[in-house]
Amino acid sequence: MKKVLVLFFVIASSVIARTEGSLQPDNLYSTFNLTLNIASWGAPTASQFAADTMENFGGKNGNWRALRVPLETARQFETLPPFFALNLGAGYGNTFVINAEFPLRRDIEAWYNDGYKTTFTLKPSELDLNVPTDAWAQWNNPAGFVKFGRFKPELSPTPNTIMLGGVPYHDAIYWNFNAGIAKYDFLIISLNSWLDSTEIAQQQTTTIPNQRGRIYTDPTKNLLIHRVGIKSDWGFLSIAEQSLIGGKNLEFRDFSPFAAWHNNFSYGYSKMSTVFEAGLSPGKMSDFYWQFVIEDLQSPVGEVEGDKGYTTFAFLAGYKQKIPLGKFGNLGDLESRLDIVRTDPQYNNNKVPLQKMTSRKIYNSNYREQGKPNFADMYIVDYPLGYRRGPDALDLWWNLKYVSPNKKISAELETAFLRQGDCELYSDHQECSERNLLGGVEEKIFLMDFSGQFIFNTYFSIFSGAGFQIAQNKDHIDGYNKTDAWFRGGLRVRL
Repeated sequence: MKKVLVLFFVIASSVIARTEGSLQPDNLYSTFNLTLNIASWGAPTASQFAADTMENFGGKNGNWRALRVPLETARQFETLPPFFALNLGAGYGNTFVINAEFPLRRDIEAWYNDGYKTTFTLKPSELDLNVPTDAWAQWNNPAGFVKFGRFKPELSPTPNTIMLGGVPYHDAIYWNFNAGIAKYDFLIISLNSWLDSTEIAQQQTTTIPNQRGRIYTDPTKNLLIHRVGIKSDWGFLSIAEQSLIGGKNLEFRDFSPFAAWHNNFSYGYSKMSTVFEAGLSPGKMSDFYWQFVIEDLQSPVGEVEGDKGYTTFAFLAGYKQKIPLGKFGNLGDLESRLDIVRTDPQYNNNKVPLQKMTSRKIYNSNYREQGKPNFADMYIVDYPLGYRRGPDALDLWWNLKYVSPNKKISAELETAFLRQGDCELYSDHQECSERNLLGGVEEKIFLMDFSGQFIFNTYFSIFSGAGFQIAQNKDHIDGYNKTDAWFRGGLRVRL
């Protein structure tokens, strides 16, 4: 990735430095922008920054530690606007585009511990070291595009998707091809294969049915997605294969873009799932959509005698409605979205660490002082490669968004009633496989969040918002009921 960024800077610098008299094509261009966000950015977070130590690198008497950060805190941190960002871009018309953002964000723990949740800091120890999060190149053509680098693929009409929706960004190659009503998507995503000592031991000893005693311990983990379907004015239909290859280096026969449903599901190094999607558009301004995911489908042929299989399901049903306000005057548009999501307790989980449907992010940090007893410099988050809230969930979301005719004023209201059992991505797979939905200590949350923005001009805008949530058994702690409120607001300057 470092070599790619160096190459990008060389290209961008050469374009920016060109003179008026240089012999450059008219459609070759570059962009250079600076963005400053000065804000307070409150959001719902877990009760503790880190509930447990995932790894102790210094032994019993050492203090080098890796901490596990709750998913909810990390998800909210990733929405934080950087207080300073350098944006560089270059392109050849709209055919080939390079874009990168280099932000200065506040460290995740520094932000969490700040009572005002400010996004800015003057302390070097409070700067986030884990950047960039967005740097890519894209080739556009009449039939689609090819995009590669670090970015977040958009594959669904809702952020509550149960396919590839829970991760802030991926290091990936994405090929999108559209031929008439036929649609095809192909992604190769490189995932972090870092394991702690306990997981290394599990990877070296754990086997699954039909693995035939073979162990796969190569430090590599990749996700492959093939999606084919049709799309027209009436809606869409598609079917996708998700193939997670862990513990073994990729071979072409594993990821060939023209051979979906690869015959590798019984070899012990892959986790397979199938996604069915459908959409219906009864009018130009309304859309129904559905997603249905099947993981670890148990076949009656070739299974290990006496082995009890656990087929895993996840389901999304949603509706979007656009409401023009033209008949009331030139007032802009409203858009409403309603989503219902259900995920099984063992959804995205697996017995073998490198076959969990997760994207592990390591947040390196200088926030804690090395000489202190509680020193830690690595924060670990396992983001689900499916629904953003993970397994064992039964959630209802409603979103209402307003945009003015001139696009200068926007406002958004999100409400949700969320229920979740205590099976998490790092819970024991066998135990969760035998659980009913919403088992253990069930957490219930009612959430309401409002945000708004006013754009004065190209260079200056302000934003604000507030929200609250009422939680029962917060963080799956029996009897721990808590109400939280937060505020966000600030200004954005773009140069």
